[in-house]
Amino acid sequence: MAEKAKDKAKFIEIVERMLTRWGYGSTEGRVYAILLFHGKPMTISELAKETGLSRSSISIALSKLTREYFVICKRRSRVKYFTAVPVFLEKFLKIPKDTLEREIEPLKVIVERLVDEADEGRKRQLEEIKKELNVLECILRKIIELEEKESECISSSRSS
Repeated sequence: MAEKAKDKAKFIEIVERMLTRWGYGSTEGRVYAILLFHGKPMTISELAKETGLSRSSISIALSKLTREYFVICKRRSRVKYFTAVPVFLEKFLKIPKDTLEREIEPLKVIVERLVDEADEGRKRQLEEIKKELNVLECILRKIIELEEKESECISSSRSS
């Protein structure tokens, strides 16, 4: 029995860490992990009892998780039940493109502007940053291209 409790704690910790790394809060990560672990619909009260968090914190987290398609909500009479949807693959595959569009490309533009305005010493430093960003951009584009080419892996895994 102790092994099951350890597995549950580790499962929740890892899923929470993944979601935090992907830009979600630890409350959202914990709530999603618990729903995913239990594999059954749960109410806000049940989640609050299990997490020790307030009902309002749980409710806020569930709103975001529902909007982001991590969780579905179904109402039975006056009670809302929440169920986790396993979406690791979809969220993971968005990371390279999001990183490229939201971080690398804008950062490159800023660095290029800074290079134009910098003195010689600073220009060398900024050129090194620019080289690193170019390499990172190239790698991300290759990952995105590979994902697009290998999308049949995703399709075949969904049908089995």
